[in-house]
Amino acid sequence: MKDFLPVHLPRDEFAKKIGLGLPSSSLALIEGEEGSGRSVVSQRLTYGLLENGFSVTYISTELTLKDFINQMYSMKYHIGPYLINTRLKFIPVLPIVGDQMPRQGYLQTLMTSNELYSSDVTVIDCMAEMLPSEVGGEQMEALLQYWKKVCYRDKVIIITSRHGLPAMDRLRQAADQYFDLEIRSSSYGIRHLMKVRRYLKARGKVDKMIEFRVEPDVGLIIEITEVSG
Repeated sequence: MKDFLPVHLPRDEFAKKIGLGLPSSSLALIEGEEGSGRSVVSQRLTYGLLENGFSVTYISTELTLKDFINQMYSMKYHIGPYLINTRLKFIPVLPIVGDQMPRQGYLQTLMTSNELYSSDVTVIDCMAEMLPSEVGGEQMEALLQYWKKVCYRDKVIIITSRHGLPAMDRLRQAADQYFDLEIRSSSYGIRHLMKVRRYLKARGKVDKMIEFRVEPDVGLIIEITEVSG
């Protein structure tokens, strides 16, 4: 495992905007409201990691395997070979178990299932759907400490969540990389903005504000216009 995980793809400038990749032994949080692009950013990172030789476990609370494949291929992220050789492991959560497992059980599983963290990188999209309605601070602290122990083994964990969850406060403080996504309306239409609130151990220059869009058959595209805060 390298001390730095490149996410470069020839088709876009995303990697250059975020310091070329992700440091190993790090915990990243991608947070934003519905429709802000949380899943798209995590999927772009996933494909970039795979294309650069790393293994990824992708846990989804929203998509089935078929939906995930269709979503990735709609952006020309060809993940089929990686699923076949198991460098990419996809684990659906809610579409399979529904309400059969209390959400308290999800937290326990996240802290007891070593298989979830067997890859170089584990992506959990979206964490908000796995939290009990009244999750306690001690529970979240225990989960955070467990994740930190996992990361110490040269692993990377990427979490997505929606804005406004008090349970995520501690994670916002502890994340090595924190990406805050927004949607803004302008005369040119809807704009997707990613504010880089924190980025520790960066290998290259990190832009604090990144504007992007998603194009069918292309994927995530970085806008070249300047973005004001």
